[in-house]
Amino acid sequence: MDGDIDNTTGVSPPDEHTAALARAFDSAWERFVEVEGSRVDTEDNRKRLAARIVALSRAGETDEDALAQSALIHLCVMEEAARLGSKLKTTADSPVPPPGEVSPTAHAFSPQVVAAMSEALERCIETLPLQAPSSALQFLSDHILEDASRGEHDPERLSQLALEALRTR
Repeated sequence: MDGDIDNTTGVSPPDEHTAALARAFDSAWERFVEVEGSRVDTEDNRKRLAARIVALSRAGETDEDALAQSALIHLCVMEEAARLGSKLKTTADSPVPPPGEVSPTAHAFSPQVVAAMSEALERCIETLPLQAPSSALQFLSDHILEDASRGEHDPERLSQLALEALRTR
């Protein structure tokens, strides 16, 4: 009956490929909410996850577990980038220190630099094994933030520096 329209409902049943994508989505979504908490249960995150799974599938990935794991990592990276952006905004909005005193954490980054940091973090994740611990993600994002605050804004260089720091820690 694949591809045929069910005369009782008027809807075509999903083919095996579509069902595999749906199972990969469900698996990744469940783990994402489990790791990040219920606050991430948003329509935007669902759309990001679905788009990533479809993109991976179109790129040739057919294994359900690999689709789910890769999409989960991508979504976790995007969530970490959002936290990083939020942390930067909070830092930029913090009170200005008295004249002559410089706050060591106050850095205002342009949207382009925030995008570069997000891209750098995503590049790092693409090089890590699928089962990378969340502590590694936190270490990488912290290192990227530090290097960006020192003036490095090239995503490739930021990712190289962060990965090197991770290797030598």
